[in-house]
Amino acid sequence: MTNHGSSNAAVRIALLTPPGRGALAVVGVAGSWACGLMDACFRPRGAQPLPARSDAAICFGQWVSEAGGLGEDLVVVRHSADRLEVHCHGGHAASEAVLTSLENAGAVRQAWPEWLEGSGLDPIEVEAREALCHVAGARAARILTRQAAGLLGADITRLASLPPADRAFGVARLLAAARVGVRLVDPWRVVLAGPVNAGKSSLVNALAGHARSIVSPEPGTTRDLVTTRLVLGGWEVELVDTAGLREPHAPTSSTEQAGIARALGAAAAADLVLRVVPADVPVSLPLSAEAASLTVMTKADRALPSTTIPKGSILTSAIQGQGIAELADAIVARLVPEDASLLDGPVPFTPRQVALIRGIGSQQTCLQNPGGTVTK
Repeated sequence: MTNHGSSNAAVRIALLTPPGRGALAVVGVAGSWACGLMDACFRPRGAQPLPARSDAAICFGQWVSEAGGLGEDLVVVRHSADRLEVHCHGGHAASEAVLTSLENAGAVRQAWPEWLEGSGLDPIEVEAREALCHVAGARAARILTRQAAGLLGADITRLASLPPADRAFGVARLLAAARVGVRLVDPWRVVLAGPVNAGKSSLVNALAGHARSIVSPEPGTTRDLVTTRLVLGGWEVELVDTAGLREPHAPTSSTEQAGIARALGAAAAADLVLRVVPADVPVSLPLSAEAASLTVMTKADRALPSTTIPKGSILTSAIQGQGIAELADAIVARLVPEDASLLDGPVPFTPRQVALIRGIGSQQTCLQNPGGTVTK
């Protein structure tokens, strides 16, 4: 294939779909010579060549092999003269063949994050697209999609144009939404803590719907932190199963002591602690009050008639499924107590955006780029 030399130096290419097997793979092609480069690599059906096609045209044709013959059938979408997409069969071989051909013709291959950064998109849209690749919860994904569509950038531009005295309410609203926003791709950490044989592992398994933790009637089975990621109410949550706690002077091995120390450390750093107490032998050991907590009574199927259920606690049975749905709802309510309307609008989701908004609220600023830098 002919190498067009320095004229193709500005053409960037990247695989825009996840690597691996799939029904479809998409290769992005962008740059001032993108259409000319593609014209040498692609033969569209019909008499009209690719550079002569109108914007938004969808062209079916064949790829030109390295030897000059016609190869795989594929589709090229012409967004503009300097931005196109190649849609080919999924899997590694087809997309790699396209990328290699374009690279040999003089294009520069990039990873998709670098591709986005050089695409001329608003920085907030770039951040939102990158974040969407890592988010698991449906509610978090919807929030990020709205920001990618320009909701946050437009609100930041509006606030920056207001007189300083009029910005306070809007800035306060954005900063309130940011408490959840900065956690959209960082799962909430929920730690289960309680005495040995309280049913913590069974509770994790019931919430997750599969046997992630080893369950045994032998006290002290869990020695290390066992983490399980799942989605509750549209939010990604990381459950942390910990070693059972014992009375301060109870005999324990050095291994179990290390597990207890990890459990206490995890509880102190958690977003929410589930204080797990067995209903058949209600024993509660003291924990640090640094983190928010929720008392969960387990083994409801074995509860004694004299068992008292503390106010505000949730009674569960991992065996019968009792209280599991209620517990999931309670976890979400504790982690995300914000009114839904706050999260339906513009939501900052990176520390850079939060710093930008704080600057707009506290200083005389002039926004030059809706999602980018601020000059004082």
